[in-house]
Amino acid sequence: MKHLGGVLVFTLLAMGCSSSLKVQSEPAGVEVFISQQESKEKKSFGKTPVEITYNDLREKLGSSLSPSDMLVVSLESREFEPEKVYVPPSSFGVTTTHVQVRLTPKKEVSNAAGILQRLHNAQKFAQAGQFERAHVETDKVLEIDPKFTRALSMKGSISYLQKNYDEALKWFEKALAVDASFEEAVRMIAKIKQEKSK
Repeated sequence: MKHLGGVLVFTLLAMGCSSSLKVQSEPAGVEVFISQQESKEKKSFGKTPVEITYNDLREKLGSSLSPSDMLVVSLESREFEPEKVYVPPSSFGVTTTHVQVRLTPKKEVSNAAGILQRLHNAQKFAQAGQFERAHVETDKVLEIDPKFTRALSMKGSISYLQKNYDEALKWFEKALAVDASFEEAVRMIAKIKQEKSK
């Protein structure tokens, strides 16, 4: 009985001394690389979720980790934007350091940049009186996100500049249906109705 109690005490002490780093991501299955902050060499530690003891971490990095060194945990995948998290090499008294990261799909990031560029193009074309080209740019945005209020409003504005008030009204009403507090749509609908009543 005493021997069993000694084993349990030893196990608990060993667990307290052997701290670990647990890395999770949403979605799972993303490659985890770890390096020291000052080093350019990173080592693969598998795919998320992954748990590594700090002893294994020191061994694989091939160096001693001082408390002042930071570890760089990089999560990388072809489908997602890479993410980096800086963590201390270990914390006294902490048995597990958890790192949880939600990754952003690359398509979403590129779509956001594309949407902004197309809206900018549409505005420039409309200012230059090239209304059909402006409509083409906003249509491409609406293919990506049919409920994007800025694009719906832009379609309304372009139609308004063309003095096609019925078409403009239709687009501003669509924008307002998506976002009932969209002030530009409220203002333009009132303005168009006033223009039509003349």
